[in-house]
Amino acid sequence: MPALSLTDISTAVQNSSVCIKVDELKNGTPLKEHGRLVCFAGNYGAVYNFLMPSGKQKALRIWTKDLTLLPDLPHRSKIISEQFNNINSKYFSSFNYYERGILVNGNWYPLIVMDWEKGSTLKDYLEKNLYDKGKLIRLANSFGEMTRHLHERHISHGDLQHGNVLIDENGDIKLIDYDSIYLPNVGFENKEEEIKGLPDYQHPCRMQNVYMTEKADYFSELIIYLSIRALAESPTLWEKYNVGNRDYSLLFDVKDFSAIKSSDIYKDIKDLGKEFQDLLDVLEAYLKCSSIDELLPFDTYLLENRITFTTSATKAVRNTQTITIEWNVPFEAEVSLKKGKDSDFERCENKGSISTTLNEGITYELLVKKTDCSEIRKQTTIEVFDECIIDFSADKYYIFPTIPVKLSWNVKHAKKVLLDNEEVNAIGTKVIEPKKATTCVLSAEDEIGVKEKRVDIQMLPIPQVKSLLVPVPDITNNLSVTIQQPRYNVDVKFPTIDIDWIKVEVPRVPSLTELGLNVELSPPLPKISLMSSIKRVFNHIIRK
Repeated sequence: MPALSLTDISTAVQNSSVCIKVDELKNGTPLKEHGRLVCFAGNYGAVYNFLMPSGKQKALRIWTKDLTLLPDLPHRSKIISEQFNNINSKYFSSFNYYERGILVNGNWYPLIVMDWEKGSTLKDYLEKNLYDKGKLIRLANSFGEMTRHLHERHISHGDLQHGNVLIDENGDIKLIDYDSIYLPNVGFENKEEEIKGLPDYQHPCRMQNVYMTEKADYFSELIIYLSIRALAESPTLWEKYNVGNRDYSLLFDVKDFSAIKSSDIYKDIKDLGKEFQDLLDVLEAYLKCSSIDELLPFDTYLLENRITFTTSATKAVRNTQTITIEWNVPFEAEVSLKKGKDSDFERCENKGSISTTLNEGITYELLVKKTDCSEIRKQTTIEVFDECIIDFSADKYYIFPTIPVKLSWNVKHAKKVLLDNEEVNAIGTKVIEPKKATTCVLSAEDEIGVKEKRVDIQMLPIPQVKSLLVPVPDITNNLSVTIQQPRYNVDVKFPTIDIDWIKVEVPRVPSLTELGLNVELSPPLPKISLMSSIKRVFNHIIRK
């Protein structure tokens, strides 16, 4: 089907009695303002306002694009028309697809008929209520409720932007333009995306996305919600970023997404407070994803950030170290804990803890089921290792300088071993000749950390033996000799000699050991007794 011009379509609409053969539009007429048809043209089609005899208004949508470039669009629109009656959602208008709905230039073209929804586009509503903080906060809350409603039904609009969101005078939201809508269980997950939305509202990876997905709106939902909240808090952002004159965006544009933290709008919103920093954190997390399939709804991120699931350590010593796992889910939810991949989830309290020792690595998983049936999962993994064992010794610990000392070591379960900051094998020896007192350090690194063992080598003092002054013994000689002359008779008698022994007084000399010296003489001197030597001298004299 070739592209159609607005002029040709408008001509057919003005001649609706001839060119439009749809029962629900029977006897209706197109509305005009100042003599011109009420028409809103978009990227892919045009919408005309049609007034029925009952006073009800209808919206007629005709595609202007060459449908040979969008071959699946009419077929998907037919499915949407069939399924909308089952959706029962207040956020969508009626939607009826007619394959032969309007006659243009002699050819029949598809026509979509919806209820005409009264209200302002999102941008117009923001501008009119820019300084009504309460109204804008209520709008943000209503928008958040709408996103949760879509998530529960696994629906994505596919082209969320300010022109496709209408707000009526009561603050109620309606979504319009369903060309890119995703519906579950009708085969759309296998359909290629033909319409990817305005780039200023889309994740950078959306342009490379191939298939339709229920996650298509997650990024644009955050951009819209964050923009509403920021304008409610700081209306001056409207003028600063010239929002009223932007055709395709609100506060953010596609250039911001390439370096979000250095963008001006990021800095301005960050200054608005903690709540806004949390939303910006979600935006940063989104932009780190390499596919939109990795995204989660932004409110899930916010709730997930409120969940704590921690462990006292991520590495533990086998069968020795006690590990404590703690969790807290501070909102209404069903909480379960899984201990290891081979176990099942077990229900637990929203807040709790367990302590245990481990003999092998394990992953604990916390499953949080929210009231809308969506799930949040958190994991923590603990690795288990054997603690390193160090045996480090020396063959001598007290030496004289330069005496060789042999160091020996045996280290188990270590990734790296260092001896005095030099890497060595886990088992080894080394001979050193220290000249002064030395401390040798053996350090071993394991998965837990670094352990050290030290060997201290102490120096002994070199002995210095001074001369010993031994006093000369005081010898008193009391030797007296008495000789009696022999008588001249027959008898001959030998002279009688009386000898008084020498009295020797030798002062006591302290031994070397008592002086604190341990001296060994080689070869050892023979032991000498002074008294025995004197006796031998006198015996020798007597014999002479």
